[in-house]
Amino acid sequence: MSPNHVLLYSRKSQQGSMLVIALFVIVVLAFLGLTITKMLSATTDNVIYEVLGQRALNAARTGLECNLSAKYPIPAQKPYCVDLTVKDLSHVSGLENCRYTVSFNDVTVKDRGKTFTYSDFTSTGKCEVGNIIVTRTIYVDSMR
Repeated sequence: MSPNHVLLYSRKSQQGSMLVIALFVIVVLAFLGLTITKMLSATTDNVIYEVLGQRALNAARTGLECNLSAKYPIPAQKPYCVDLTVKDLSHVSGLENCRYTVSFNDVTVKDRGKTFTYSDFTSTGKCEVGNIIVTRTIYVDSMR
């Protein structure tokens, strides 16, 4: 066998191997790009839920504070919330598409000849953007 014959034989047996390697690299890079895109999309969704969750919590706090200030007014001080029926906070900057609902329950408690009123408040804030809806609920107990 001559040296030229061996060189030609090895070149012929290797034809197409670069095509297989290039195809493998393209598939791996496409899979990597798809994975990174999916991770970035999930991160964006998490940020949206986090922001809406904070807004819903702020809406719930607003409703709770309005109802607490109405139930326990401070003399000689202007009321915190004038209209408790306003439960839609779309007119408030930063709380667009948010609303709250508040409920409370009063129980009279007698202890050693004194009468107290125990109240438990539940306030739920709800914010929605498109098809994403986030709610947060807070509870407060008070006695007077």
